[in-house]
Amino acid sequence: MRHPKVTLAATVLVATLTGAAAANAPNFEPVLDATTGALALRSTGSAYYAGVIRVYDAALYAVPGADPDALTAGTASRCLILAYRRAVSRDLIVEAANEVLERQGIEAAALGAPLDQLHAAYRDVGPGDRYRLCHTPGGEAELALNGEVLARVGGDAFATAYFGIWLRDGAISEPLRESLLGIR
Repeated sequence: MRHPKVTLAATVLVATLTGAAAANAPNFEPVLDATTGALALRSTGSAYYAGVIRVYDAALYAVPGADPDALTAGTASRCLILAYRRAVSRDLIVEAANEVLERQGIEAAALGAPLDQLHAAYRDVGPGDRYRLCHTPGGEAELALNGEVLARVGGDAFATAYFGIWLRDGAISEPLRESLLGIR
């Protein structure tokens, strides 16, 4: 049985894309210089609560020419930026992530310590805050909030599973996934 709080967590982060969202998107830099090296902006999208309240805008950065399969499988460097427009608690972020992983058939327990470390590093966010999640094949996943590195965890398998929240089938939103991967 699902808990109402967990279902609310997923609902808060359910993403849909609209033309108005794209026109009013935040300023994402065309190139991101991260621990993964210089990455190019691939695409953007927005996440909404109840289809009308924009919670965050997302941008996916990747090595130029990376195909969607490489980004999903984790064989290409990538960074995801979530620019928040509303306050969201750390607990809600963690609950939504766990729910999506479960929906994708990934047991949170199977991801072990890396998942626990990453989730422990999350903080409450407010309007204007930006989470950045980056990974380079062969390295760790790095989580930063407003430029401050909060955690470096896991490896390729963990990063592939976690990025799957936004990039794999069963993602938090299929339209957001398609937009970020450029497969619309």
